[in-house]
Amino acid sequence: MAFKCWRFVILSLILWGTRVAALESLPLHNDEGLHLTRAVEVWNGHPFWNISDGKIINHWLIAAFYPQNSPVLIGRIATIFVSMVGLAAGCALVKRHFGTTAMILAGVMWIASPYLFFYERTALSDAEAGALVVVAAWSSLRLARSGTIRDAIITGLVLAAAVLFKFTAAPFVLTVILIILLLSQHPLRTRIVNLVIAGFTAAICFIPPLAYLLIRGDDFFGIALGWIGVGDSSSQNLAFVANLAQLWTQLTSFGTLAWTAFLIGGLALLLIISQTRKIGGILLLAAGLPLIIMMVFGREVLPRHYIAALPLMLVLAGAGLGSLVNLLDERREKWIVSALVIAISFFAIFPFMQTAYNDPGTLPLSAEERRQFITDHSSGFGLREAVQAFPDSIEEKNIPIVASMFRDSCLRANFYAVTVEMICANAPGLPQIEDALSAHGAVYVLVDYAPLIGVDVQTLDAAATKIAAYPRPGETNDTASVVLWRLDN
Repeated sequence: MAFKCWRFVILSLILWGTRVAALESLPLHNDEGLHLTRAVEVWNGHPFWNISDGKIINHWLIAAFYPQNSPVLIGRIATIFVSMVGLAAGCALVKRHFGTTAMILAGVMWIASPYLFFYERTALSDAEAGALVVVAAWSSLRLARSGTIRDAIITGLVLAAAVLFKFTAAPFVLTVILIILLLSQHPLRTRIVNLVIAGFTAAICFIPPLAYLLIRGDDFFGIALGWIGVGDSSSQNLAFVANLAQLWTQLTSFGTLAWTAFLIGGLALLLIISQTRKIGGILLLAAGLPLIIMMVFGREVLPRHYIAALPLMLVLAGAGLGSLVNLLDERREKWIVSALVIAISFFAIFPFMQTAYNDPGTLPLSAEERRQFITDHSSGFGLREAVQAFPDSIEEKNIPIVASMFRDSCLRANFYAVTVEMICANAPGLPQIEDALSAHGAVYVLVDYAPLIGVDVQTLDAAATKIAAYPRPGETNDTASVVLWRLDN
């Protein structure tokens, strides 16, 4: 058995090695900071703290690794672990139905996707939900074969986990339904019973968070449900076109088109080759229909939301490429074609990996992702450098430091604190600044995007001294968004 699993082990180790290298090079994104904050709250007795955005249990895995120590590393390693589980499930799915060669190519497609590479190196829940969708598809196929109550319960638990990690996985409930109904050889009654058991099991998993929200009187996922839009036909058509364009942008960004060509070509081959046409077509329908639903009903689908669908699509594309290789007669030809696909895939992503490890501020991202992760206030550039420099830039340690920025930005920046943390307040933090001036006669203020977010210290009734500036990529010291000031009465 161990000998049969060696390919899985190698693929998993490659995924781990490529993702974990220089894992802290990219500063924390705003949502990563939120997830780390929630993980800490788990230790404070609040397992479902602030979950209205539809991310309910993703922070539990971060909490299990105790994020109070090395929070950036811990938060992102949690994502890699879930991705490894998804990769293993995807490879197992492909190996059983399409063969060993297809399994290897499916694993390579996953590992060499720059889109997955980028998001699997963050503490965001999107990549985790996408990996668990693949596990749910594998579990559904297992249930379709066995028809047992045990596998129905397992499928329900995995499906619930995917949705509880993030609501963007919700449309892939349809994936489970289609696989069980269309690929099972059991009588229709058995299939329906299995669906009911799986659905009931998944529904039970939502009782604790719903009860928690009800008892506390918190919002019932208003933020998450706000992403769903149902308007007139013209507005829905416009939303679909915009979301489709966003998907194409994700497929054509990241500095290489090799993975995009293999993805589209592999999915096409899955439908063309007669030996795989039936099961391949059903699996592609089960994976593609939820993606279409996302684009039709999504009011605004963000770039990272598509990762709920693309891991399964990449796995199926690998199955299609492997099916083509299997048609070749000569063993030597099979090795040559497979090696060529593998070499092109890794050669194409290598420059992106090197940039991510050494200079993430110059990554070839889409305009929207570059704004979110590199240049805007939601990125951690500037804030990370400022907080890490506090031991050197703050001369009088007894004077407080007030963060004049969004509270979430301050909480996220404090994860980089070595000895000194900022006082977090709601932007622009004027009451806290005035209290510190009154109590100490002076205060340090770290300002982000003045005066749009942070305060313009030049307008305050205090002597302002500029201590240091921390430019984001594309900025200079004179135009830096993040600036440290000292105010004296």
